[in-house]
Amino acid sequence: MQPLISIIMPVYNQNRYIEGALDSVGAQRLEALELIVVNDGSDTPVDALVRAKVPGATIIRQPNAGPAAARNSGIAQAQGRFIAFLDADDLWTTTALLRLLKGFRDAPGAGVVQGNVRRFIVPDDATAFDGAQIGSPYQGFNVGALLLRREVLLNDGLFDANLRRSEDVDLFIRWSERRVARLVIPDVVLYYRKYEAHARRAAKAIGRRGVGADICGDWLALLHRSMARRRTNTATAAAGGGSSARADRSTPAVSVIMTVRNGMPHLPEAIAAIHRQTLLPREIVAIVGSSEDGTLEYLRSDLNIRVIEQSGVGLAAARNTALQAVKCPLAAFCDHDDVWHPAKLEKQVAVIRQFSMPAACIVNFEEFSESGPAMRSDLLSDVPTLAWTPSALLAHRNVYASIGPFDPALGHGCDTDWFRRLRQSDIPCGVAGPVLLRKRRHGANLSRDPDINRAAMFKMIRKARGELKHDF
Repeated sequence: MQPLISIIMPVYNQNRYIEGALDSVGAQRLEALELIVVNDGSDTPVDALVRAKVPGATIIRQPNAGPAAARNSGIAQAQGRFIAFLDADDLWTTTALLRLLKGFRDAPGAGVVQGNVRRFIVPDDATAFDGAQIGSPYQGFNVGALLLRREVLLNDGLFDANLRRSEDVDLFIRWSERRVARLVIPDVVLYYRKYEAHARRAAKAIGRRGVGADICGDWLALLHRSMARRRTNTATAAAGGGSSARADRSTPAVSVIMTVRNGMPHLPEAIAAIHRQTLLPREIVAIVGSSEDGTLEYLRSDLNIRVIEQSGVGLAAARNTALQAVKCPLAAFCDHDDVWHPAKLEKQVAVIRQFSMPAACIVNFEEFSESGPAMRSDLLSDVPTLAWTPSALLAHRNVYASIGPFDPALGHGCDTDWFRRLRQSDIPCGVAGPVLLRKRRHGANLSRDPDINRAAMFKMIRKARGELKHDF
């Protein structure tokens, strides 16, 4: 019987950690898994450790050649329909493979499904996960967060065995060149180990931002190689050799929803960002509450915006009114004090189109201060964060109908409650990245008031607990 997934684990002197990695493989609630461990010239044997945890594992022994060559050796032996990679010092979440497989069920056209990663830092002599410093979720180049169809590697190329590091970045670059359909899901699937000593050296070398000079040099070299390949492909196409670009399908129309009250002076920047989208929305619908700062007049002066004066009370009522008013198959929200990246809608629609059913898509965001325009120097955080917030959302109208309206009884917590219901549903949700949303921090943000936040959170928790009691 052909295995469903082949798991490839390269090992080089990581005996101290491999048992934890093997345990995380064993915790996957799936049958028909094939484990291939590639001993890449370790100083000490790993066979006994592997056999004790996974008796049926395939073990390949080879002289040390680096992680790229080790993974290629595993791929050559793999029999599974899908390929997964896990380094011997990293850990999967218990539902990692289930979540990644669901991505393929929801988006049959995807060649790669990618989850999110969280770094954890432990003392160099520690093996346990408990007590580690755990970072925020992020999208990276970690191949341990991927599940891919075997033919993607066979058709689009294996790892470059000449690279001893950044081989994963090179793989992602080549997938981008060849337009491999890659679906990113919002679930954390991988815990990536960072050694304490390495973290200290990196912090000293690079300071607060950026990457080290050696890694930066690697990436620049890979980009130069990519540019050379693209120039060659362009020249071949111009000479009659054809093009690898795929024929575009008709793009579904998007409605943009803005709910606003007293939105000046940030409103013009948000509207300008909507008008700069590389995929222009078919309509912009603004639900405007009672305002005294010229918000209503400003929006009415823009002939591309359909203005509806709010008749209900509160944020949830405004969002629900807008959803009843929009006409396009896809709807996105934009708060008046946030700023979209010009490619936000285009990239989100590309994700939505991978699904074979009504779906949602969110993006990553960065925060910036209220002083001045949305420039990078105003960033309040260097770490992109998944945005479970309406400004990051694009979804089919059927999704909104299935999840149900925003709950007016929850006040400011209506957004968090809606996303809670989305995440508890079976509706697929993808991520378009990297950072496509800038969220402005200013004195009038409701989310900055701890009393409002606390009251809204308790209301939502009481509602969620009530639903659980009702289910039982």
